[in-house]
Amino acid sequence: MITTARERSLDSLAADAITRYPLRKPSASFIRHNENLTYHIIDEENRQKYLLRIHKAAFASMTGIQHTRPALEAEMGLLHELKSTTGLHVQIPVRNLSGDWVTVCFSESGEEICCTLLEWIEGRDIQQGEQLTTEQIYDLGVQMQTLHQYGRAQDTHETTGEGSEAEVNRTSRTEVRPSYGSIEENLNMLRQLEEGTRLGIFTPEDFELIHETFENINKQLEAYPLRPETWGVIHGDITRGNLLVTEQGISMIDFCLYGYGYYLFDAAGAALIVSGEERDIFLSGYTKQTAPLTEQEIRLMEGFMLIFTFGYFAFQMANESRHAWMKDRMPKLCSKYCRPYVENRSIFYEL
Repeated sequence: MITTARERSLDSLAADAITRYPLRKPSASFIRHNENLTYHIIDEENRQKYLLRIHKAAFASMTGIQHTRPALEAEMGLLHELKSTTGLHVQIPVRNLSGDWVTVCFSESGEEICCTLLEWIEGRDIQQGEQLTTEQIYDLGVQMQTLHQYGRAQDTHETTGEGSEAEVNRTSRTEVRPSYGSIEENLNMLRQLEEGTRLGIFTPEDFELIHETFENINKQLEAYPLRPETWGVIHGDITRGNLLVTEQGISMIDFCLYGYGYYLFDAAGAALIVSGEERDIFLSGYTKQTAPLTEQEIRLMEGFMLIFTFGYFAFQMANESRHAWMKDRMPKLCSKYCRPYVENRSIFYEL
């Protein structure tokens, strides 16, 4: 097999990173290169399996605060805490030979690149078109609520003040990890999407409707309280690709984009995984330990479902291979979902 110089360079990074961990006879196989470069590692001596992540994105637009050492240390700490305190079946971080969760390697050009190692979870990906069972959908809702309840507990302990003092605490955390769904974040995403009109991917008419949709959502956020019960630790990237079917049930994986945001944003992403007629099953699991969602919350969740969808477009803006797909998809997204949404018609069971 012919490999490029870039591929050989990335493979050498993986080989270097492996030597920093307590592995006796490791072998590595490439998985994918997206927001991270990932390898499946097997220690041939004891058959233990791991996931090696080299935190170098495939495209510049995918690079963010989540790739920095402080952010990765926070992610490893979160996974450790979730495994220890919640019972969620998440990937367990592995410390390197120096006792650190984050390993720093250097590329051939001298660029500093962070790497992390996680214990492998045995399971399978959800197949294209696969319909989850009622039990799996309900369990996903329960797990989302478990994660958010953890976030609420942490936010209650860490947010000791009200008003400006509470805002300072929130700001300090979002300086380390990404934030999602806020008015500021939505406006930033809108600016990214505007680039699509300059590139000829989106029509000016569609972008005008997108702009109106974002304005509608942000007006709702102005009236929605930002407090520990509504905002805190979220996964941030709940998609079918970040769920595994295991013997223990559905497992949430890939917390690389975890951050802080409205819990309804996370729930919106999870709701998009299942069909419209199955969303009440998800909600019944999600609200098992809480009150049912209000009409206001369902309406805002619909907005976040749109934000979550637009987020993929913004994330892939630098990926020219997706431009044709986006150009074809955007008119349908605008006419079928954005238009009724700004006209105050429900899309919760349609999107």
